[in-house]
Amino acid sequence: MKILIIGSGKVGSTIANTLSLEKYKIDIIDRFEENFSNITSAVNKIKGDILDENFIKTLDLESYDYSIVATDSDKTNLIITSILKDLDTKIILRLDEMENISEINYIKSNFKNIENVFNTSLESAKLAIKLIGNSNYYKADYFGKGKIEVAGHLVDIEDEFANHKLKDIGAISTMLVVAILRNGNLIVPHGDIELFPGDYIYLMGLSKDIRNFKYKYFEIKEKEEDIEVLIASGNEIFNSLISNLKNVNLKIIEPKRNKFTMMRNKISNAFVVNGSLKNDNFFEDENISKDAVFIANTHNDELNVVLGIMAKNHGIERNIVFQYENNYLKTLDFLDIQRIIDPKVLIANEIIKIISDEMKVSINFMFGGKAQVYEIKIPDDFKYIGKTLSEIDLHNEIIIGGIIRYDNSAVIPRGNTKIEKGDRLVIFCTNESRKELEKLIHPDLQKSIFEFFRR
Repeated sequence: MKILIIGSGKVGSTIANTLSLEKYKIDIIDRFEENFSNITSAVNKIKGDILDENFIKTLDLESYDYSIVATDSDKTNLIITSILKDLDTKIILRLDEMENISEINYIKSNFKNIENVFNTSLESAKLAIKLIGNSNYYKADYFGKGKIEVAGHLVDIEDEFANHKLKDIGAISTMLVVAILRNGNLIVPHGDIELFPGDYIYLMGLSKDIRNFKYKYFEIKEKEEDIEVLIASGNEIFNSLISNLKNVNLKIIEPKRNKFTMMRNKISNAFVVNGSLKNDNFFEDENISKDAVFIANTHNDELNVVLGIMAKNHGIERNIVFQYENNYLKTLDFLDIQRIIDPKVLIANEIIKIISDEMKVSINFMFGGKAQVYEIKIPDDFKYIGKTLSEIDLHNEIIIGGIIRYDNSAVIPRGNTKIEKGDRLVIFCTNESRKELEKLIHPDLQKSIFEFFRR
């Protein structure tokens, strides 16, 4: 399969780097060569302006199975889509500045080869709705269609894990601790490492084992008849979708007068207040229940983080914090805020699933900005098929934490577990070991990054 990605920002680069782990031919276009710095050498990088007629003539646009239009500009994305509309390529379009959901259907009806349109507010609202309706509320990522789970756990002073070595903690013997976040540093652990109060541990295991663990170590609250939801700012699409939920009492605090007026007129199912969010007594003044779901969705990352911390200090466990620029990756998981949503990674993940329904990238964990979890289908010529994990020369910062077999059964592997043809691997990988992961999946990949630049 041949894929064109237009735009190498957070969305485009996440898609390119993830899809490159399968044997797709991927070209990515950007006007600025420096924007390719975070993109793997397995991706063909093309410097050029897609809106330049002379540059377009150098491209064989008909040859692509998919064209992913994912720049940060809606105007640019729509112009590019109009250029591609009469070709056989399937278009996946990113649009972030729509005023309402009906515009998606309008665009789809006017561009027949559009496979899907993704909007950060819409996808964020879909995830938030799932979280609001989930009585077993805690942070997790799911792989293998829900069979394998990654969960986080903060070790506190009174925790029975504190000051014990991993190998001596029976409660996690059926799971893997793939990483520890300690004072902003990410550690890929071994059995003899000792846990300390304040550590944030990342566990990977079968969902049933994680479920048993969470009922013992996470505070699980039963879903109430009516759920109180408070949104700090947000926008029309996001807030409207939340307001349509049954059994939800929605309150929106919007500091900007013009946005307050708009939402008050258009979102009839919510109580909208024009008030300041920069107030130490915000939660007390607004009389917010500790059982409420709090969503910090301003476009100020710093304010969202502060509001999330304030909510936690107020006793609100169910809090969702949005991060648009991700300037605080080293601290977010460590703060143990229940959910951090990066809308760009969220829509990148949804696009990845369209291209390959057997791939996924973790969306709920920051890993201090230093790691990622991938679900990858191994190629049929994978050289370690029939070998045990102990026979694979793995980098010490790469962990095969789960295997989904061809029959969709799930395995948490040990050293004597064999890799089989058709397996999908759930792999934890630090940023520094990314090249080693590529070599593991594609041992024939020898090209230098500089060989891929074409002008």
